[in-house]
Amino acid sequence: METHCNTATVIDWFSDIKGKQRSKFIKFDIVEFYPSISEDLLNKALDFAEQFTSISPEERNTIKHARKSLLFDLEAAWKKKDQEDLFDVTMGSLDGAEVCEVVGLFILNDLSKLIDKKDGGLYRDDGLAVVKNATGPKLDKLRKSITKLFKDHGLAITIEINLAITDFLDVTFDLKTDKFYPFRKPNNKPLYINAMSNHPPSIIKQLPNMVNKRISELSCDEAEFDKCKDTYSDALKESGHEARMTYESNPAKKRNRKRQVIWFNPPFSTNVKTNIGKAFLALLKKHFPLHHRFRKIFNKNTVKISYSCMSNMASLIKGHNAKVTERLCNCRQKAQCPMDGKCLSSSIVYEATVTDESGTVKKYYGLSEGSFKIRHGNHKKAFKDRRYENDTELSKYVWKLKDKEPLQCSAELPTGATITWDIAARAQPYQCGTRRCDLCLTEKMMILHSDPDHFLNNRNELISKCRHKNKFKLKNYKT
Repeated sequence: METHCNTATVIDWFSDIKGKQRSKFIKFDIVEFYPSISEDLLNKALDFAEQFTSISPEERNTIKHARKSLLFDLEAAWKKKDQEDLFDVTMGSLDGAEVCEVVGLFILNDLSKLIDKKDGGLYRDDGLAVVKNATGPKLDKLRKSITKLFKDHGLAITIEINLAITDFLDVTFDLKTDKFYPFRKPNNKPLYINAMSNHPPSIIKQLPNMVNKRISELSCDEAEFDKCKDTYSDALKESGHEARMTYESNPAKKRNRKRQVIWFNPPFSTNVKTNIGKAFLALLKKHFPLHHRFRKIFNKNTVKISYSCMSNMASLIKGHNAKVTERLCNCRQKAQCPMDGKCLSSSIVYEATVTDESGTVKKYYGLSEGSFKIRHGNHKKAFKDRRYENDTELSKYVWKLKDKEPLQCSAELPTGATITWDIAARAQPYQCGTRRCDLCLTEKMMILHSDPDHFLNNRNELISKCRHKNKFKLKNYKT
C-alpha cells in the first residue's frame, strides 16, 4: 500500500490485478481528514516513521510546533470553538499534506492486517482496495473491521463495498471488462483558457497536445478514447483552439534529467513587444562569459526562463470594485477630514507635507497597515504631548518649530504652520509565511527616491526591520 500514488501508479496497479472477474472494489473516504488528526495520532505516526528513518527530538518538536494554528482578524487572534490547545492540521498549510502522508502511511500499516499491502492504497483522504474471491458476508465483516480501525484512531469514514466499477482520482475502473477510462463528475464541463487570452504563446500552442496526451493516458484503448474525446475537443473549440484529438497508444515520456536549475519568471503580457527571454539570455552571456568563474553556475543550461501569467480581468475588476465600494471616511464634518475624504484608507504609505510660517516645506513618509485615521490620531497626540515628542521624525520637527516660539501653547501645530496629508502609494501588508513585507518596502522606496534637502525621514529607516510580522509570533499570542 502507498499514499503517494498518482493516476499513473493507480493505472499500473489496476493493470497488475490478477483475477479481476473474481474481485471486488472497496472504496472509502476519510471524513474531514486534516482537522480530524489529533496530536496523539500524529505522535503514533511519528513513532511508526522512526522505524524507517531517523527523527531527531528537535525535528519532532518543530513538526508539532508548526501545528499551532492561529487565525488573525482585525488585529485579534482567534481559535477554534471548544479547542483546548492550538494543535491543528490545516489544509493549505506548508506542511499539512506531509503530515497527512505520514499519518496515512501509519494507518495503511494497520490496514495491512486486514487487506494485503499490494491490494490497496490511499491518496490523501481517498482510499481504494481490491478483494479477491470474497462473498457478501465476508465483505460486510471487512467493512465493519475497517470502520472500527479508523474509529480507534479518532477518524470517521464513508465506505462502499462489493463494487465492480468505481472511480478513483480522475479514472473509472471496471473489473468486469478489465478496462479504464477518464472520469468526470456529472455536469462538470471542461473549461480551458481561451486561445486569445493573455498567456505565453507556448502554453496556448501546447494546450491541445497536453489534453490529447492526458486523455490517451487515461484510456485503456482507442475505443474508450473515442467515446470521450468529443467532450474535450468541443471544449477546446469553444476556447478557440484547433482540436484534432487522436489516440496515442504509447505517449512519449520525456526524459527527466535531475539538475540544479535557477528559474527566471518574468510576468508575461501580449502588450509587451520586447523579447524578454532573448534579452535576458543575452545579458547572461554578456556578464558570464566562458572565462568567468561563475560560468558553471550561470549559463543557458542552468538558468531557465518560464513566464508567469498576469492577473486575469475578473480579479482586476474584483479588486477595483472592492476599493470603490469600501467606506473611505466617517468624519462628521467632511470638510475637516485630514485626508480629503480618505481617512479610513488602510495598507498605505502616506505623505505629510509640513509648511512653516516662513514658507519652508518639508515632507515626511509613513505607513499605516490599519486605518489611517488611527495613525493620524497618534500623530496628533505626539504633537500635543511633550512625552511623545520622539515618537517620529515628524513629531520631532513639529516640536522643534514650537520651541522657536516665545510662548509655548497647547495647540497641535505652531503658529502659521500647516500639515497636509495624502496617499503616496498603496501596498499589500505582510502575510504570514511570506518572506517580505510589500508595505515596508514601498515606504523605503519612497524615502530612497525623495530629495534629502526637503524630507524629514531618517536614512536609518532604510535598514529597519519589518514590525508587522511580530503579531504572528506565538510569543505575542494571548488567549
